[in-house]
Amino acid sequence: MSNNFILKQCSLFPSEVNPVLEGEFGLLSGVRSIDYYESITSPSISVQISILDVDGSLTARGVYGGEKLAVSMKTVEDSEFEEKEFKLVPEKHELILNTIGNVSSGVQQQTAILQFVSKDLIKNETARINKRYVGNITDSVKKILGADVKDEDKDKKGINTTKTLVSDQAANNYAFVGNKHTAFDIIQRLQPKAGGSGFDDDTKSDYGFLFFENHDGYHFKSMRALFEPEPEVEYTKLEGSSSTDFKIEDYNFSNGNDVVLNLKSGLYNNETVFVELDKTLITTVKFNMAEVADLSLKPPKLPIKLDGDGAKPSRIMLRIADTGVHQHYEENSTTLEDVQPFTDLAVYQNKSYARFALLNSQSLNITVGLNPDLRAGQTIMAKFPTTEYKTDMGDEKSNDISGKYLISHLRHEFEGGEFRTHLRLIRDLFTPENA
Repeated sequence: MSNNFILKQCSLFPSEVNPVLEGEFGLLSGVRSIDYYESITSPSISVQISILDVDGSLTARGVYGGEKLAVSMKTVEDSEFEEKEFKLVPEKHELILNTIGNVSSGVQQQTAILQFVSKDLIKNETARINKRYVGNITDSVKKILGADVKDEDKDKKGINTTKTLVSDQAANNYAFVGNKHTAFDIIQRLQPKAGGSGFDDDTKSDYGFLFFENHDGYHFKSMRALFEPEPEVEYTKLEGSSSTDFKIEDYNFSNGNDVVLNLKSGLYNNETVFVELDKTLITTVKFNMAEVADLSLKPPKLPIKLDGDGAKPSRIMLRIADTGVHQHYEENSTTLEDVQPFTDLAVYQNKSYARFALLNSQSLNITVGLNPDLRAGQTIMAKFPTTEYKTDMGDEKSNDISGKYLISHLRHEFEGGEFRTHLRLIRDLFTPENA
């Protein structure tokens, strides 16, 4: 599908403050390449555009930042493929010019790189949260973002976004004070503290959330829940030429762990020491990857023995309990209004960190024809032929590289008249097979 699209629009619109443009400013004739990015690790989508300005009108107009971006790519009218369209709309996606870089002037022309980010990412730098939050973690995220809540519940110092938020309800509460940190920083710190729908069942497997923005808006989703939907589409690596929309043009598979970095992060073994100053009490919470039952694959192990049985922690963390911030907790209480013991948070966080590290220990990078329907956070099926039979597609049992994947990073690329989508895919190695 790489040659079945056409770039219909690439324009700048006046900024909200001190506009130097009177109306739409077209870049279409000077566009050399467009790269659109989204990732499950990023709270903002972004775009990078390389342009050739033959008459110097961009700098002559005084464009310096804050301008809004509009982009439209459509399938060609006589295409035999299904009609598709990829659009970035100023009113919905709110991508604004952040910087102009790599400016190079020549004879009667100049080149430049325009970088666009979400408007909320810039607003975030002044969204300093200082109030005390008590209650469900997902509810706190909604109030900080200002999405999916009543106006009176929005934090006035938060983002106050106009975008939508799709979220899973966390199963635990947490009390904290913003301490003048930015909104996105606080939300990202809440990610590993949240437990999801599987939090109360016997598997205890649903640890950790992810906060990100894709083409549809914001998402605060449980890691486990992201993998549950059926694949949106199936891509196949075919030998020889083919006219199908859903073929894998190129790929590479990465399977490996950095043992030293894993040790530094405490993936295999770590300890968290809690100090309660008012009670002069010290509590130690230990975590051992080998004790996480029924991983989808065998748990990662050290290549050498450390401290005999390998029980020596490679990372020790110190936390001081702020009893003035935390909710009152009754030991025998089962209601959601009472926060879990702060020592439990160490368990949630340690398993969240381990889960995220395992998610990124294997990745499959594929290149396909431009598909505007794909999003970071969706699942897809990737199939590759077995080594014995070039025409037979493998599955997870016969060919380990084949199977269901989550889109971790997505890049739509336009360059040289061709349109492609680059995907970084990951697997869930943490959820028990019987979960």
